[in-house]
Amino acid sequence: MTENQFVSKLSNYMPMAACAIAHKWVTEYPVNIKISKPRKTKLGDFRPKALGNGHAQISVNGDLNPYSFLITFTHEIAHLIDFTKRKSLKEPHGDSWKIEYQHLLAELLTAEVFPSEIRPDIINHINRPKAASCSDQRLLKALRRYDSESHITLNDIPFGAAFSTSSNRKFIKGELRRTRYRCEEVSTGRFYLIHGESKIDLI
Repeated sequence: MTENQFVSKLSNYMPMAACAIAHKWVTEYPVNIKISKPRKTKLGDFRPKALGNGHAQISVNGDLNPYSFLITFTHEIAHLIDFTKRKSLKEPHGDSWKIEYQHLLAELLTAEVFPSEIRPDIINHINRPKAASCSDQRLLKALRRYDSESHITLNDIPFGAAFSTSSNRKFIKGELRRTRYRCEEVSTGRFYLIHGESKIDLI
C-alpha cells in the first residue's frame, strides 16, 4: 500500500499527523489492516497469520475517536513487531512487548501527534503500559474527551443500579473485579463480567 493509499484509508480514523509514522511502521513490518465494527470485548487485535497468504492482520474498531484509535493501533503494531522478532505468542504483554510499545508511543510523542492536554496521560501510560489501554483508567478518561458523543458507562452509575446494554439486555450492577463488574442479568439471574467502560443506558 502506498503512503497516499494508506493516508486515504486511515486518515478518517487516526490523526493526520500520525499517518506518515503509521505508514512507516506497516512498511517495515507488513500487515493487513482491518477496520472492524464495534466490539464489546475488545478495541483491537493482532493475528499473526490471519490470511490465506500467511500475512498478519491488525483490526481496530472503527467507532473509536482518532486518539483512541491511534493508541489501539499502536498497541497492536507493538504485538506485530514483538511477534516478528520473537516468533512466539507466549507472554504477549511481557517485557519485550512493553519495550516495543513504549518506543512506538515515544515516537508519536516526539512528533507531537497528541494534544498537549493529554500528553501527561500518554507519558504516564508509557511508563506503566497496560495489557489493554482500556485498563488504564487515567488514559481512558483523558481520551474520552474526544469522543464525538457523550455517553454513560458502567463506571458512571452506582452499585445496584439497573441498566441496559446496546443489545437491550437488562442487568443489575454488582461488585468490581479489576476492570469489570459482576452484573446479574434480570431475565435469567445469570452473572456476567462487564467492562466498566462499556456504554450503557440507565434504567
